[in-house]
Amino acid sequence: MVWVAEATVSPGTPALDPTNTPTMIPSPAASHTPIPASNPSPPPTPSPTSSPLPPTVAATPSRVPATSSPTRIVIPVIELDAPIEEVGWKIVETNGELHSVWDVADYAVGFHKNSAYPGNVGNTVLSGHHNIRGEVFRDLHLVEPGDDLYLYVGIQGYHYVVEAKYRFLEKGVSPEVQQVNARWIQHTADERVTLVTCWPYSGNSHRIVIVAKPGA
Repeated sequence: MVWVAEATVSPGTPALDPTNTPTMIPSPAASHTPIPASNPSPPPTPSPTSSPLPPTVAATPSRVPATSSPTRIVIPVIELDAPIEEVGWKIVETNGELHSVWDVADYAVGFHKNSAYPGNVGNTVLSGHHNIRGEVFRDLHLVEPGDDLYLYVGIQGYHYVVEAKYRFLEKGVSPEVQQVNARWIQHTADERVTLVTCWPYSGNSHRIVIVAKPGA
């Protein structure tokens, strides 16, 4: 999976790959609609184009806010237990235009630098390959709303519950649509985890996005 923003963007502000208008994948457990992204924050998040988030809410009570990036992810339903590595971005030039491209970790899940640490208000963004270099997110498309997800910072664990699952078309959409859908990797005014990978296994035409919120 390669994270390339096909629309022209300012250096240091990578966007999500071009995607189609979000459509929820039908699921009996799907009962929530994700909240649009908030106002922009420091790079690498792109400028928002969606409606504002509701008032800021505090991190889940009794959770110790992490002061460093997550080191491990566990999703029991797909038997995933993988290390997490922090990833950044690079600036590339295509046809005379500058684009920001997110790095993707090999044989590990990538934590997007500058996204929120677990237990803190904000969006903890994690991405990974699904059909090459470890295939850590190969089965991410099987995760459904209601499933448990755990992040660890060292030995400190953080429990989340999947709230929504989305699939987006990646190829052939306009730069405007790309910018709209870039909200999934922006900072948010609530505590959440966003997982992103490509789909299907035989190609990279779509994106799978999983949104999880703090569990009990």
